[in-house]
Amino acid sequence: MNSPTLRKALVLSVASVLCALAVGCDKHEAQPEKAASSDAGAAKSAAEDDPDLAAAVASARAGHAVADNAPGAGGPPPSGIFGIGEADKALLKGAPATLTLGGDGSEPRVQLGPLKAGTKLSNSITISSQSDPQQAPIPISFAFSLEAQKPKGDGDAGVVAPLSVSVKVTAASINAPGVPPDLNAAIGKLKGSRIDFRVGPDGAGTNFHVDTQKGVDPAFKDSLQGLADSLAMLVLPYPNKPVGVGAYWMVTSRDTLIGLDVVTYRLVKVEKVDGATVELSLNTKRYAASPAFDVPGLPPEAPHSMGEFRAQAEGKLELAAGDAFPRNGDFQSVLGAALGDAPPPSQNPAAPKPQRPTVQVQTRVVIGAGMTAKPGASGAPSGD
Repeated sequence: MNSPTLRKALVLSVASVLCALAVGCDKHEAQPEKAASSDAGAAKSAAEDDPDLAAAVASARAGHAVADNAPGAGGPPPSGIFGIGEADKALLKGAPATLTLGGDGSEPRVQLGPLKAGTKLSNSITISSQSDPQQAPIPISFAFSLEAQKPKGDGDAGVVAPLSVSVKVTAASINAPGVPPDLNAAIGKLKGSRIDFRVGPDGAGTNFHVDTQKGVDPAFKDSLQGLADSLAMLVLPYPNKPVGVGAYWMVTSRDTLIGLDVVTYRLVKVEKVDGATVELSLNTKRYAASPAFDVPGLPPEAPHSMGEFRAQAEGKLELAAGDAFPRNGDFQSVLGAALGDAPPPSQNPAAPKPQRPTVQVQTRVVIGAGMTAKPGASGAPSGD
């Protein structure tokens, strides 16, 4: 049994599709078409269909288009893949994330984040990925500690250096019944592994680096990358002013997802303020910066390009006023791609419609309860 991280699940999905196509005699001929239809439907998830998210993405891109004098670049690419040079018009690779506040909401208002130097917290994240609806996902749970420090050499006049953040895995296990003891022991060796990244003054996380503990089976190293991807989704920039119910903002960032260069749009809304506790909704859309499909671990015969790409997520997060990292939360995501070039149309009208291989992975991430934090968990609702 292998760990079903996002990248591994996607690779397994590609392999299974290629296997089905390779043995695709007459009785299997309809399978690629069925897969394509399934992926097309999943691609239109609630996150993509959210009119607020769609409008915010278009608005964010239009803003960059105006700034760059690039008329016609205002809408998101229908295929999910940017044309040549278009991703750089949305956001240059290596550039800091941008935040656009659409409204600060109603009173009472609270100040959220950003992550502060000296913050220490502990929490847990459980990740479940699934590429085959006939097989249940295997949830992998990580307990971790997080510590934020100012980098050495900070102190230049007028320059706010990013924080250095280290996340250390304190325990790892497969949270499912009937797991063989040797399998849990193998994944338990991830304990002591680290994920290091930096957080800018706006709260955006960058430069995520995975350092796997010695002795870990290579089959489980991907699990740690899945944790890093989840943290990258959760380390958000926050407005520099207090916000209340109805507030929303768009975060645009240039990220790496399972080895793919993507532009990410995250629409964050304040859904509830209860004392010092805040509930946020998070809707995410990601667009590939190019058609390249260079995912580590792909079978040699797999296409290394794609004609369509869909990646979106939605969920809710709960955090305390003044905090930058959620105490609890839950979000689900769908990643799908149509691989290779579109096949040429058949000259025979009665022939089955040709299809390209398509893959899809669904992932659920649950942030556990019981976080303890210091010193950044204080803060009370405030008005303007």
